[in-house]
Amino acid sequence: MRSAAGAFAVLASAALGLLGCGAGAPLLHPAHVLHAGDVSVGAGLSGDFTLSDLAISKGSDPRDAGRLSQLAAQPDLAPWVSGRFGLAGSNEAGLTYTGRNLRVDVRHAFAIGTAALSVGVGGSMIAAERPGQGVAGSSVFGGGVDIPVLFGVHSKNDLYALWLGPRGGFEALSGHLAVSSGQPDTLTLADVKARHFFGGFLVGVRGGFRHVHVALEVDGAYHRADGSILGASAGVGFFAIAPSGALILSF
Repeated sequence: MRSAAGAFAVLASAALGLLGCGAGAPLLHPAHVLHAGDVSVGAGLSGDFTLSDLAISKGSDPRDAGRLSQLAAQPDLAPWVSGRFGLAGSNEAGLTYTGRNLRVDVRHAFAIGTAALSVGVGGSMIAAERPGQGVAGSSVFGGGVDIPVLFGVHSKNDLYALWLGPRGGFEALSGHLAVSSGQPDTLTLADVKARHFFGGFLVGVRGGFRHVHVALEVDGAYHRADGSILGASAGVGFFAIAPSGALILSF
């Protein structure tokens, strides 16, 4: 456990070194919940990559649509740090930081023989663009909710676990973005409001022994963002994939 804790500390430090990046918000937990009183902590990395060309709504400025797509799912590499706690009655709660999101969630698992079906709900505070990340004064914040439904199996000795299922959600964002003022090399801050819907599917696997596991997950989703920048309406849709991996310790 000492060597595992050391590896976790190194991985957590490396992950937090990417503080403030974009990328996805993976779950990286199986369908089965922790036993009441048990705790797990994990650290790793997540990515986000656009798989399709942007489907820009008619009448939208392509530059504004591009900015909306970046606010909705910024292609990047980001940290993933999480802690989870088992509750009575086959329930579980978690807190996860992903560079862009701080997510709190609860879920309940239904036993189906040796398999499990879990249904959860998560609420997120979102920093789509932090102060200092771009031009001075540029910042976009918001909140969101997502619902994952997972079906999964695991071995009796917990050597491995597999899970998959749909996940959808909604985000509302607002703030200020730097846009061209029409003069060469001159930017101005513009009010921005955006709504982001996403829906997709994820699959994950975890393997290890006793208290130490490695988890891998791939999330694929369709994203739809609509909003206004400087009063001009814009809309965009696209597909993205978010692979992730982490070291998980349980106690």
